[in-house]
Amino acid sequence: MVSVDVGVSLPENRPVAGGCSRPIRLSGHVDHVDVGTGEIRRAFTSSDQPGGVLHVRCGNRRESACPACSATYKRDARRLVLAGLAGGKGVPDTVTTHPAWFVTLTAPSFGPVHSRRQKGGKGGPVRACHPRRGLCPHGRPAGCHERHHEADSRLGSPLCPDCYGYGRSVVWNALVPKLWKVTRDATESAVAASAGLTVAGLRRSARMSFVKVAEMQARGVVHLHVVIRVDGPGGPGSAPPGWAAGELVADALRGVVGAVAVPAPDPDVDTLGAVADVGWAVRWGAQVDIRRITLDGAAASGAVANYLAKYITKSAAAGGALDHPVRSLAALARLTLPPHLRRLVETCWRLGRDVAFAAALDAALGRDSGEIPRLIRWAHQMGFGGHWLSKSRAYSTTFTALRAVRRVWSRTIGAAMAGRIPVDAFGRLEGDENTIVLGAWTYAGRGLHLGGYGADPPELPSSRAAAGLVGTWRAER
Repeated sequence: MVSVDVGVSLPENRPVAGGCSRPIRLSGHVDHVDVGTGEIRRAFTSSDQPGGVLHVRCGNRRESACPACSATYKRDARRLVLAGLAGGKGVPDTVTTHPAWFVTLTAPSFGPVHSRRQKGGKGGPVRACHPRRGLCPHGRPAGCHERHHEADSRLGSPLCPDCYGYGRSVVWNALVPKLWKVTRDATESAVAASAGLTVAGLRRSARMSFVKVAEMQARGVVHLHVVIRVDGPGGPGSAPPGWAAGELVADALRGVVGAVAVPAPDPDVDTLGAVADVGWAVRWGAQVDIRRITLDGAAASGAVANYLAKYITKSAAAGGALDHPVRSLAALARLTLPPHLRRLVETCWRLGRDVAFAAALDAALGRDSGEIPRLIRWAHQMGFGGHWLSKSRAYSTTFTALRAVRRVWSRTIGAAMAGRIPVDAFGRLEGDENTIVLGAWTYAGRGLHLGGYGADPPELPSSRAAAGLVGTWRAER
């Protein structure tokens, strides 16, 4: 059966979609098919619901876009990270004895920006932003002697916008996924060499698992926070080799981070048409932090999980102005943005419109060109088009598995509150192998009904209101 989570109430006082702010409306049905006889029975149809539609969560990870879905995503992310450190969700508890490191990879400097500096870390006295004298080549002060408040709107913006490397900033963001892949592959080779093994030999004796979270900085560039864990060849259930207990992995990673580079087209050349023949090396920034994770209890593991989970619900810009793609420069002009972020988005559009540069960037990424240039498609993320959270297969559980458990729990609780047993259309317990579940759904709009069911909120483009086939799905037996 299809169930609807509770949370937001419609005018009929019917809670829907787990409190989602802008749920997706679907029309369609679910059929149950008997494996033995081929008999088909209609298990659910949206026509029986008020307005003839089913409301489902939007699933947006950003808190500014949907607080309810963002909170659910954040909890799932925390569970995913925590399971790989402390066990659970199919990962054995013995994983706490496996060596692990917390790694922070930063972006290089593209020009001095206003920042809040504190002596001795957080809680220490605030230092002057950039205590320098003189003028930059454009006649602006080369330094800033203020001690910025943490809510200062200038934080992250350049001291001189004309000195700042906007082109390289957005191109660096676009190439972060490739730079991370090169780093991951080079680390495996470096660890194998340090252990006196070949790469094939390393894979026979150990497995390196990771979970990676991207964080958008105030200056509009991405930093990566990574947990790296060393397991035995069988994954988290097998003991790691003895050489992994020391600092061999950390030392190899430090050498790799300082050496890896990805060739990229240079956006700062005078003539973009010649960019294919002129390049620069995309590297990590000088500030790299590699720390051993001491898993001495659930509290330590939970602190790491909380630290990573909080970043993936952040918006690219304060207030959520860039939570959605920027469809045109005219749409950009209507947004209320700080000048620095606006110029970053404009730079994405300027470079993305240059055919030669867009082709050179796709070549650097090793990907085929799409219908929409990559920088334009991801202009609302300052060029970054990678995953905000990704992991290796063996690290821990998956978002899909966590959502499946939540759906089963929701159906079970709903049936219990109704005083019945959750069964399918044939009277068998849900999940019975003799029943195949088939569904077909059509997009019917977005948001809670405004001015009648089936109508999209007025701020959505009319093209979003057009119904389109979502598709069919088939449950595993």
